[in-house]
Order: sequence, then C-alpha cells, then structure tokens
Amino acid sequence: MIVTLTMNPALDRTVELADVLEPGEVQSALSVREDPGGKGVNVARVLRAAGHPVTAVLPLAHADPYRVALGDLPVRTVPITAHARVNLTLTDPYGETTKINLAGSALTRDHQARLIDAVVVTADGADWLVMSGSLPPGVAADFYVDVALAVRSRAKRPPRIAVDTSGRALAEAVASGGVDLIKPNEEELAGLLSELGLASVAELVPAQVRAVLLTRGGDGATLIDASGEHDADAPRIEVRSTVGAGDSSLAGYLLADVAGLPPAERVATAIRYGSATAALPGTRLAELPFG
Repeated sequence: MIVTLTMNPALDRTVELADVLEPGEVQSALSVREDPGGKGVNVARVLRAAGHPVTAVLPLAHADPYRVALGDLPVRTVPITAHARVNLTLTDPYGETTKINLAGSALTRDHQARLIDAVVVTADGADWLVMSGSLPPGVAADFYVDVALAVRSRAKRPPRIAVDTSGRALAEAVASGGVDLIKPNEEELAGLLSELGLASVAELVPAQVRAVLLTRGGDGATLIDASGEHDADAPRIEVRSTVGAGDSSLAGYLLADVAGLPPAERVATAIRYGSATAALPGTRLAELPFG
C-alpha cells in the first residue's frame, strides 16, 4: 500500500476558455468542472485508478463539499472547522494554463499533532509514504521533518518516504537526511540547491537524499540515485493542461518501484503517467491501469 499526506487540500475549479486568456477582457468559457485537488490527493487518485491500494490522509471538515468530490477514494481524515480552499485554473485550447491558488486555512497545533498520529498509524507497514504539496498557514516549514521522524520512530514497519514540495519545506526535508525520494521540477531543484548552498545534484545524492526524480516537462525526466543518472524522453503529445502532471509522474514512478522494476523502467513509467495527464483538459488525471 501507498499512503499520501495532503496538508493543504483544494477543490480545483477548472474553467476551459474558448480562446487565449486576455487579462482585462470579458471572455467565453467552454466548460467548468471541479475535482478534489492537492498534490497528495492527486497522487492517490492516480494510484487508485491504476488499481493500487492507497490511503490519503488529510485535514477535512465534516460538511465540506470536498468530501463528496473525493468519491470512493480511501481516506483517513482529521476533522477541522474550515473548508478546503478553492483553486482556480484557466486553460485555453493551446495548452496554456493559468492557476490562482489560495493559501488555505490555518491548522492549529492540535490539528497538526493529530495528523501526525494519523499518518503514523496509516503508514505502518506501507511501501511508501508520500508527503506532497504546500503547507497551510500556521504550519512550520519543518513539519514534514516532524512527520518523517514520527513515522521512523513510532511505526513498527516504517515505509520509505517521498517528498514533493518546494521552497523552505523541501530544503528542511532534505537537510534532515530522512527522505528516500524527492520529485522536484527544474525550478524547484535550482531553488533547493541554492537554499542548501550546493553546486550540483551530485552533492545531494546519496549524501542527503537517496534519489531525485527530476521532471523536466516536455523534455522528459531524470532519475538520479546511487547507480547514476537515468533519463527518459517525453512523447510528443498535444498538451491540454499541465495540472497534476507532476503528481501523476510521481505516482507512475512509485507503481514501477513497488513492482520491482529497474531505474530506467521506473523513469519511463513516470513519463507515461505524467504525459497521459498532460494530454487531458483541466484538472483531469490519468486513469491508466499498471502493467
């Protein structure tokens, strides 16, 4: 099983425009849809669609419409009072995506402690724990470090840990030395190296993190681990929306890893899932069976 943690879930509202976005103008929309978002939930949805056992851990109010949007996705929730934020995504017919993301509701120390407890219980015996996305107001940048330490020390059979975030939260997680995999894009990796004062990714692996899955958009992806660098090119597709493509790539990688595939095939599977999502409009995610 794979467990995901989403600290800042969002109801993703996607508006498909009839033409290119023109700021300051009145424009027509072709459609609108809503999907449960947040990076960890996205990873869980792709894993679920692939037929892999998964549980998503997240903070969620009892009467939040977000709960209905989750459908039959297996979840473990920690009750809060505020509803999930709403993110707005604007897409045009040419694959250009504009996102407006809200900050989310603050979580108290009690909420944070209960979320850590929920992760420890749920992830005990799992293959992977995936901690993805931004941290909401009131949550310190080293929160993912606290979760990792709790899981490592309290779970009888702790999972491997993957982190997909950015900025200070990513730097704290990597500096702790308790992470098995990170999945930055090129901009996030450059920011991480700058934050840690490192010259290249070679100084990261395996000294501070066991592996880096670097996603490069239309240029493919690279896995850097103790065995070296493994590249995979992206197929030529018509990009409809990039929302969730990185999350889908991570899900594909984890599916291949749990199946015991070698590094090159793990990267190739990551690209297959990421590209499948990028070919879909709005916030739709790939629904690909694994194997």
